[in-house]
Amino acid sequence: MRQVDKASSPMLSHPTRTGFRKLHLSTTANKKKQSLAWEREPYQPPVAVPPMPLPPPSTIDTFDVKDFEAGLVHSCWLNVVQDGFGEWVRVPLIIARGVKEGPVIGITAAVHGNELNGIPCVHRLMGSISVQKLSGTIVACPCVNTPGYTSFSRHYRDGVDLNRTFPGKEDGTQSQVFCHNILQKLIRHFNYHLDLHTASFGRINSYYVRADMNDPEVAEMTWLCNPQIILHNSGQDGTLRGCATALGIKCLTIEIGNPQSVQTRFVSWTYAGCRRILDHLGMYSLSRSTITPQPPNRANVALCRGGYWMYTKHGGVLEVFPNVNSYVREGELIARVKNIFGNVVEEVYAPVGGGVTVGRSSNPVAYTGDRVIHIGIGTPFFPHSFPLFFFFFFFFCSPPISTP
Repeated sequence: MRQVDKASSPMLSHPTRTGFRKLHLSTTANKKKQSLAWEREPYQPPVAVPPMPLPPPSTIDTFDVKDFEAGLVHSCWLNVVQDGFGEWVRVPLIIARGVKEGPVIGITAAVHGNELNGIPCVHRLMGSISVQKLSGTIVACPCVNTPGYTSFSRHYRDGVDLNRTFPGKEDGTQSQVFCHNILQKLIRHFNYHLDLHTASFGRINSYYVRADMNDPEVAEMTWLCNPQIILHNSGQDGTLRGCATALGIKCLTIEIGNPQSVQTRFVSWTYAGCRRILDHLGMYSLSRSTITPQPPNRANVALCRGGYWMYTKHGGVLEVFPNVNSYVREGELIARVKNIFGNVVEEVYAPVGGGVTVGRSSNPVAYTGDRVIHIGIGTPFFPHSFPLFFFFFFFFCSPPISTP
């Protein structure tokens, strides 16, 4: 039998008082931490919110801001296309028409039917506006993709992604005609536009903004959102933001967390950003609000010149390790794929240069070629001593990397 040296064995040697105390405290802390998971807290109901004083919605075939009386908040259904019964597929609109003249800002949510965080953000924003103090008009569409919304689906009823279909076609497919009519009936009336999104099914997002940071006005609006991450992108083909920009509308895409859920914290951040933008545009003052006119976390925002997704090379059970809004360094293990028997078939490592995790997969069931992690790259990773000239050269002279 092998002899064990009791003096050198940490398991058998007599612990010192300090070591014993540390072990005791560690064990006690672990027990307390575990017991907290079973403790129950009394329920605290939310504070009652007064309803928006909206009249019953009307139904309209065409939209024009001038058709709505100033000094009131209006609600209506806008007819877009017809279904198989010959009935109208409609989108809801809330219009706050100020008593003073000013720009028109549009806010759209749920272009993808399962991206819901934008809806309570619209409700909160429109419920906080006094039209007697508003200059200009806010036009909010809390749900663009109404067929997708009622079927819990990202896509339109023909299985097409609307945010890859704009500007659509007047005589095209179902989704193309829908996009064409949304653009022509509604979006073209805006001077500014905030398009609210989330991640899609099986993925989670940070709170980030996708915008053309080469446009000074768009860039300022982006900073006012106080996002965790800014992803520079001039606008992909087929997106609502890209088509709005082509019409001369100053537009941002705001990504607000996760799909098919309502995340109160993300909604609050987005609401505050919208209020700052309204204040910046001279439409609605923040003078009596607890929201600061300037974003409080600007120094901590990760500004990326582009981003891309990494994909699996094997199918199996996927585990992604970094949280969203985390920095990963080159060569660090960020994901692992096992087959159904538990054998590791693939390990995924952070790419050259590292990056920040904009989003990531949350679905453990992965096919070959499924998404793993969305990496933002570029400007956040320069040391503070990096010369300013090279920063601007890198940011403005390098082409942006598209983000699907």
